[in-house]
Amino acid sequence: MNLFARRGWPCGICLALILASTPAFGQESWDAIYVGSAKVGHMRVRVEPLKDRAGRDLVRVRVDWDLTFDRGNNRAHMRQLYGTIETPEGSVLRLDTRTQASNDDIRTFGDVKDGRMNLTIESGGKAQAKEIAWDPDVRGPYAAELSLSRKPLKPGEARDVKTYMPDLNKICITKLVAKGPEKVEIGGAGQTRELLRVEQVVTDDAGTALPGMKTTLWVDGTGQILRSHTDLLGGMDTFRTTEAGALGDPGGGKFDLLTSSIIKCRKIAGSEATRNVAYRITMPEDEPGQVFPRDRRQTPTAGNEKTIATLVVKTFGPKDGAPEEEPGPEYSRANPLIDSEDLKVIELTRRAVGKLTDPWAKAVAIQKWVSVNLTDKNFSTAFATAAAVARNLKAGGDCSEHSVLVAAMCRAAGVPSRCAIGLVYADNIGGTTISGFGPHMWNEVYVNRRWVAIDAAYNQSDVDATHLKLAASSLDGTSPFEVFLPVLKVFNKITIEPVEVR
Repeated sequence: MNLFARRGWPCGICLALILASTPAFGQESWDAIYVGSAKVGHMRVRVEPLKDRAGRDLVRVRVDWDLTFDRGNNRAHMRQLYGTIETPEGSVLRLDTRTQASNDDIRTFGDVKDGRMNLTIESGGKAQAKEIAWDPDVRGPYAAELSLSRKPLKPGEARDVKTYMPDLNKICITKLVAKGPEKVEIGGAGQTRELLRVEQVVTDDAGTALPGMKTTLWVDGTGQILRSHTDLLGGMDTFRTTEAGALGDPGGGKFDLLTSSIIKCRKIAGSEATRNVAYRITMPEDEPGQVFPRDRRQTPTAGNEKTIATLVVKTFGPKDGAPEEEPGPEYSRANPLIDSEDLKVIELTRRAVGKLTDPWAKAVAIQKWVSVNLTDKNFSTAFATAAAVARNLKAGGDCSEHSVLVAAMCRAAGVPSRCAIGLVYADNIGGTTISGFGPHMWNEVYVNRRWVAIDAAYNQSDVDATHLKLAASSLDGTSPFEVFLPVLKVFNKITIEPVEVR
């Protein structure tokens, strides 16, 4: 049964690392994770002393988190395993991350040598090397928590920690500012405790705050985080608890990621037939004229107020508009998420393309083939690689599975491709009367010296004007979470009003 009048909502979001409270060396802690009143998962943190072969004292840090949430009539499950080997002072010597969001693990691992972190990103047998400059003061992904437990902050103090974020494969700055003590609820039945409030913001190396990663921590006198609240998904909380409490019955109802991510607006009649739509975009905390990129399809224009912009979106084909510059090699080569060299992907490409030689004809044939042959349109997979989708077509999937497979097949056919990330409109969401925009991923292919949008999830080679792009990516050297950062930037922070529809 379709969830929506419009062929179902093919949305996909991957979740960021939930900030954990870190135990003392040789111990472990458990946290329950909630969105609103719904328990969606748990986290286990372990910090263990060890020695290397030379007898040096080292520390092993391990954080495992597990999330389960509804997506309409389906249930999606994600698990992430983070681990580092560090010196007692916090210098990282080795890291290993595994993301389990489908049948294939996505693994990122590496060692520090001569001031460089030599990373390998691996999935489905495909590996990609990535090297990052690594200063001695770069810490692991749990550096902020470890920093607080090693040296607790006092009210009014601030601290910056240079942190490697596995979800982004980047080094960021974690900024901690201690406010003051306050009473906060830490358990059921109105239990409260006076804890130090610490505000945390994660920025890139230029100082720009990353969306979805602003967090409030409540810390005891020993630096242990007993509760945290992040603005991810409209508000996510962790609570320190026992193993039984973390793993026990969720209670408190369910969290539906599908309906919670909807940006409501008035109904757009015949949305799939729209070819030219003007929108009024309002973002009270940002500048929408800067959030939406300008390209051949869409034109953002700032209004008199920076928080309001007009966005005009048009349907463009391979011969419309001015030619664009040649794309870089990353849009043609294979990577662990889009493995165009995978034998099954190549086999499916040959089936779809046949004897076609024209690049646009190839792209359209692939888009149609994936739309028809990815049979079960469901939301049970959080994120799968192209190789995994190619091997399990009947399992179907959402927009991200359609998009990565189309991108891989197009590259296998010699057509440069990328994934577009943004918002799309749908009617009757989840069987309700709600209409609005939600997260979506589709494709752009480079043909006739132009990037042209196609969408296998909606079987469109002339993508309608209710697809609003926030970013585009080759998925080269990236993680699933990084792909959806642009969506987190607008989550619960935007109003979209169609003002002229053609």
